[in-house]
Formats: sequence, C-alpha cells, structure tokens
Amino acid sequence: MLRSTLTDTGQTTIPAKVRKALKLKPRQRLIYEIHDDGVLLKPETETLADLYGSLKSSVPAASAKVERNTARTKRVNRHS
Repeated sequence: MLRSTLTDTGQTTIPAKVRKALKLKPRQRLIYEIHDDGVLLKPETETLADLYGSLKSSVPAASAKVERNTARTKRVNRHS
C-alpha cells in the first residue's frame, strides 16, 4: 500500500510508483472522480493545444502574410 501525507494547505506528493504507473509528467493536470467507495485519480488527456511547441524544426516559420498567400495559391490551383 502506498501512502502520502496531506499538508495544512491541502497539498500532497504523489508517490513515485503512482507517477510512473500513470506516466505523469511535471505540471500535468489530473482528474479526480469521486465515487462512494473512494476517489479515482487519472491524468487529464492531452489536447492538440497541449502539444503546441513540442516539435522542433530547423525551418523558420513563415510570416502570416506568406502563409495567407500560400494558402490562396494552393486553393486557386486546387480549383483549376
């Protein structure tokens, strides 16, 4: 059985075995589901927005103007 202590401010440390089993990462949000016989703790699923900036590229991002022009060109060519 794993245990942790609740501080005066309502905080606790999640034991390492639990963090590893749930594959938790620092700053990850958690969901608590309250049931009659206890509480279920699970990681909040990541959204596409959570992944923003996780991929690195050696190609610099284009300006908004260049992206708009490229999109217009692709749209026009697709309908031709």
